[in-house]
Amino acid sequence: MKFLRRQTGLILLAVGTLFSTATAATTTTSHDPIKAVYANQRQALLAATSFARLTGGSLILTSGTHSMEPLIHGKTYAVIVKRAYASISPRDLLVYQGRPNAAKADTLTILHRAVLHDRYGWLMSGDNNRWSESWDRVTTDNYAGTVIALFAFPQA
Repeated sequence: MKFLRRQTGLILLAVGTLFSTATAATTTTSHDPIKAVYANQRQALLAATSFARLTGGSLILTSGTHSMEPLIHGKTYAVIVKRAYASISPRDLLVYQGRPNAAKADTLTILHRAVLHDRYGWLMSGDNNRWSESWDRVTTDNYAGTVIALFAFPQA
């Protein structure tokens, strides 16, 4: 019973925090997901997991690079949902399998912003990058989902 009360409290905390920050998030950019900041990584993980379950989404932990600053600092939990590829619009945050380096064939899971759609797919870029990833595109084959919420925590 104690565990159930704690889980219910965490779910309510996650939803309450996200809804209370939704107004602030929408004033920055309508395509930025709602973002909540937690006291530690454990609290952020519990809230993100609960929110992912509630929304039918999945959870990833960002790599901690500087490419998405100032929106994302360090490692952050992101909840993503798989939406119809045709519903993607410019400035959406997408998660996809891509090549971070044009000179290498290795792919990684990447979270960046949709910049431009052309006949090859979506051109992507990190908010803090001076370039777009012209060597790759997000297509129906490598699109993993759209970010709907971010759960940040202090970095060690």
